[in-house]
Amino acid sequence: MSQFSALVRKSGYHAANSWRIIKEQHPFKRVVIVLFALGLEAGLFSLFKNGFEFLDSFQGIGSIIIARLFSVFFMGMSGMLVVSSIVTGYVTMFRSDEIPFLVVRPFPMSAVAVYKFIQSLGLSSWAFFFIIIPFVAAFAWHQSLSPLFALWTLLFSIPFLVVCGGIGVVVMMLVVRFFPRIRITWIAAAIFLVCILLPTVWLFCKAYPSNQGTSFDIGSLVPGFRLAANPWIPNWWFAEGILSLSRQQWVRGSMLWLVLSANAVLIVMTVEWFGERYFFETWQHVCGSRSMGVRNPVLLPRLDRWLKRMPGDIRAMVTKDIRFFFRDPMQWSQVLIFFGLLAIYFANLRAFHYDALPDQWRNIIAFLNVFSVSAVISSLGSRFVYPQLSLEGQGFWILGLSPTTMTRILLTKFLMACTAMVLVSIMLMGLSTGMLRIAVAARLASVGLVSCIACAVCGMSCGLGAVFLDLKQRNPSAIVSGFGGTLNLVLSLGFLLVTILPFGLIFHLDTTLGLSFQTRRFALVVATAWLGSITLLATLVPLWLGVRSLNNRDY
Repeated sequence: MSQFSALVRKSGYHAANSWRIIKEQHPFKRVVIVLFALGLEAGLFSLFKNGFEFLDSFQGIGSIIIARLFSVFFMGMSGMLVVSSIVTGYVTMFRSDEIPFLVVRPFPMSAVAVYKFIQSLGLSSWAFFFIIIPFVAAFAWHQSLSPLFALWTLLFSIPFLVVCGGIGVVVMMLVVRFFPRIRITWIAAAIFLVCILLPTVWLFCKAYPSNQGTSFDIGSLVPGFRLAANPWIPNWWFAEGILSLSRQQWVRGSMLWLVLSANAVLIVMTVEWFGERYFFETWQHVCGSRSMGVRNPVLLPRLDRWLKRMPGDIRAMVTKDIRFFFRDPMQWSQVLIFFGLLAIYFANLRAFHYDALPDQWRNIIAFLNVFSVSAVISSLGSRFVYPQLSLEGQGFWILGLSPTTMTRILLTKFLMACTAMVLVSIMLMGLSTGMLRIAVAARLASVGLVSCIACAVCGMSCGLGAVFLDLKQRNPSAIVSGFGGTLNLVLSLGFLLVTILPFGLIFHLDTTLGLSFQTRRFALVVATAWLGSITLLATLVPLWLGVRSLNNRDY
């Protein structure tokens, strides 16, 4: 047995153990995950199918756009894969707890590098198939293609993933190897800026040129149309190869698949060469750089002075949680990425001239933005707010014996999370509604919705986190994936639907049917009363249950 096959066999055992753990978990979690996955796939299929039908309404120009949209879609997917591979590749190849075990075993460094590269590729590309399945199905349905279209897509997907993921990993390895003293957060920020922001600005400028003449240019209709048609980039080989095989152009399709496969082999050989020459040395640099930085003995030393007006017990808990949040890069980086991407999207709404659309479409976009912000709030609430008390671990007895009460502890954590969520949500929705230039009533409704949703999500996350307290688990992902975490996420998403839909329906009917002033005012009053009552219920009941559960515990 070769060294690489031994590593692959080890991964097989690990996958089997993971599947056994999944089977032992509560059936409620598995059912919820399957239902949400199927619902998301069905929703994406319906969205893509309706999009193709909408483009058909443009008569001749629609068929031209649809033919080229396949390449544009996979150009976007390739960019996402490259950025995802940069992040997951660094964690998998240089920060994994498995690396110290592997480097002292009789494995060549080239085999270790290729093995971790494949592992990183699997982690960064699973969402690729989750997204392209409904897109390819909708495209094949609309174009009346044969079922073999799915086979050609799978055939081209494997080398395409290797090429895109390999580009990200190679870039990451070069940066880590030749710039070891630069903080990885600054490296990630610079790569993110170069790979995302600059191409986005360039594509927006190309999509809406300032000189609108009489000549027709199809490339100005969709951002990235010209770039996606470039025969030197992998997404063009991918899209054209699949379409060629679907048209029974066997020679052309086979040649494009061979080109894509040859580049995938070249990428793997590059990773293998880097692993043989520099992997061990680079890993040592990464391990050594952890202790190179000089940290202050106390993070944010003036924080106590800023919060001196708070009671002593509350100030101690607030400063501890704030410092713990900024000490953990996984927490603040994920929050920054989620809300940062939304801010970039909202700031560029006018680049698509969405503010010039009719009132009906602007209101639809505004409430879709409300849902996107609320979905991020629910995700962050389940990921960070829910496991706060459980992460106190075996030291939770210190809180139980401290000169304070469990009610004050739980309410302090709730108010901290709620304040942060509400402030960020209001700023994002203010930016979104300002860019769309919607009516004042719709602006107030959007801001009020995200504020109430943030309060309710934080209340449910804190309360249910106290009810389903798990002090034995130190992994936040394991805490969130339990029954309580799944229930919290389901209730949060359900709360979004029952609060956003009434307001969205009212403003949609007002712009399409022209409701009278009395009818609209009555509908808004009823919807506001419903929002206020259900927000109080969703916020206070879980907190009351959490306080009762904590007070009944022995410490």
